[in-house]
Amino acid sequence: MNNGRRYSEEIKERARTLRKDGLTHREIAKELGTSWSIIFLWTKEIILTSEQKKAIHQRWYKKYLRKLPHFREKLQELARVNLARYQKRGFSREELLQKIREFYSRYGRIPLKREFNLYETYQRKFGSWNNAIRAAGFESNQVIFSKKFMAKDDHICDSFAEKIIDDWLSKNNVEHERNVLYSDRKMTADFAIGNVRIEYFGLQGLNKIYDQIIKRKQKLCQREGLKLIEIYPSDLFSKNFKSCLRDILKKLTK
Repeated sequence: MNNGRRYSEEIKERARTLRKDGLTHREIAKELGTSWSIIFLWTKEIILTSEQKKAIHQRWYKKYLRKLPHFREKLQELARVNLARYQKRGFSREELLQKIREFYSRYGRIPLKREFNLYETYQRKFGSWNNAIRAAGFESNQVIFSKKFMAKDDHICDSFAEKIIDDWLSKNNVEHERNVLYSDRKMTADFAIGNVRIEYFGLQGLNKIYDQIIKRKQKLCQREGLKLIEIYPSDLFSKNFKSCLRDILKKLTK
C-alpha cells in the first residue's frame, strides 16, 4: 500500500514501460514493491494488445498448473476436516432393530417407515422396511390403505393413523362422525364434530393430486364457515403427538 509515500517520476515511468511490455498490474507491483492499485492509476491509459493479453493468460495458466496439485491436496484436506463433524458412524443391524423395539416399548405399536428418518438405511441393511420389522420380532404393518382398521367405537378407518385419532376422540367422549360429505358432495371429511372438520393429511407433499385435494378442502371449509383442524404425520407420529391431540381437544371446546 502507498501509506502516503511519494514515488519518483523514474519509478512511475518504469511502471509505464513494464505495462507497455505487457505485464499485469500485480506483476509490476511485485517488481517495483508497490501496490497494484497505484500501478493501475499510473498506467490506466495504456491499452494492452490482444497478443499481450494472450501471453498474460498463458503465464497465469502455467502458474495455475504448477500450483494445481498442491491446491487439490489442500482442498481435500479442508474437506476432510470440515466434513468430519458431520460424518456419523453407521448403525449396525442390531442397533437398527433395537430402535424399532424401543419405539414399540414407548408407543405400544409398530412404527411406520415414515416415522424413521433412517428408512434408507433399513432398506440397505434388510432389503425392505417390512423385513426389518419382522427381524425385530414383530408382524409387519399392512401396506398403507390396503387394509381397513376398526376403531373401538366400530368406526371403519382407512388407515392406522385415522384409527388412532378415532380412538382418542372416543376416549375423550367426543361424539364424532366419519366420512361426512362436504357441500360439493365429491369429497368427505375424515371426522366431523358439529361444524368442525378434522382431516388427517397423511400424504401431504408426496403426491401433487393429493396436495390439490388438501387445498380444495381448505377452501371449502372457508366458504362454508367450517372450522378445519388439520393433522399431519409430523404431528401425530412424533414425541409430541399427545400434546398435539390435547391441542385438538382445546380447539374443539372453544
